[in-house]
Amino acid sequence: MWTPATAPKIVGVVLALLLAPLVHAQQPAPTPAARRPTPTPQPRVMVALVFGQSNAGNWGETRHRAHPRVRVFFRGRWSPAADPLPGADGAGGSVWTRLGDKIIAAGLYDRVVFVPAAIGGTEIAKWAPGGLLHEDLLRNIRTAQRAGLRFTHLLWHQGESDAVLDTDSEHYRRLFLAMLASIRKLGVDAPVFVARATRCGMYPPNEKIRAAQAALIDPALGIYAGPDTDQLGDEHRYDGCHFSAAGLERHAELWLEVLSTYERAKLSAP
Repeated sequence: MWTPATAPKIVGVVLALLLAPLVHAQQPAPTPAARRPTPTPQPRVMVALVFGQSNAGNWGETRHRAHPRVRVFFRGRWSPAADPLPGADGAGGSVWTRLGDKIIAAGLYDRVVFVPAAIGGTEIAKWAPGGLLHEDLLRNIRTAQRAGLRFTHLLWHQGESDAVLDTDSEHYRRLFLAMLASIRKLGVDAPVFVARATRCGMYPPNEKIRAAQAALIDPALGIYAGPDTDQLGDEHRYDGCHFSAAGLERHAELWLEVLSTYERAKLSAP
C-alpha cells in the first residue's frame, strides 16, 4: 500500500527502470574476438635420389610424361618429369615418371622431385668410393642441396651387372655400405630403399646377389627393402631385361606399395 513513507522508495525504483535502457545503451559494444588467419598448410614434397643401372634409367619400352607436380632436378636445372629423364642414360622410358603420377594420385605427397643418377651396365664397384661414378653421384647430391633440396628418399635399383659378374655377396654388401656412408657424410639422412634386382636377359635371378641385397636391410641404418623386380618375368620385359610398357607400370606399382607401407608405418609409430 502506498503511504507517504514509501513514496521515496517507489520513485527510486521507477527511475531505475526508466534509466536502465539508457545506461545499457551507453556501454561500449564488446569487441569481437580477433580472428587468427588459418595457416596455409605447407605442401608435402618428396625429394628422391633415383639411382642404379639401366632399369633405374631410361631403358623402358615407352616414354611417359608425368603430372605437372612431378619435376626433375639435375645439375642446377629444373625440368618437367618427361622421359627420357636427364641424369640417366638411355633414350626410352623410365619407371620414375610413372611412379611420380602414382604418388600424387595416392596422396602420399603433394609434389615430387626426382634427382636421377642411373647408368646402364654398371656394377656396384663403379658407384662405391674409388669407382668411376662415385664422385659424379656425390656432385649431383651436393648440387641439389645447394639448390635447397632436402632428400626424403633414396631409391636404389641395381644388381643385374653384378649378377652377370657373379660378385661375392659380402663384397657387394661392403661396397654398397661404403657408397651409402659417403652419401651420409653429406648430411643426407633419408631412408634408402634397396630393390631386389638381378634378372636380365639370359641371366636368371642370382641368389647370391639377392641375398646380399636382402642382407643390407637394416632399419637402424635407415635401409629398407625396395620392390622385388626379379618377380617380373619375360611377360613384363620387351627384350628379356628392360621393362615393357606394362612392365614399367607394374614396376612403378611395386615401388608405390613399398613407399605406402613405409608411410603407414611412420604414421603408426609411437
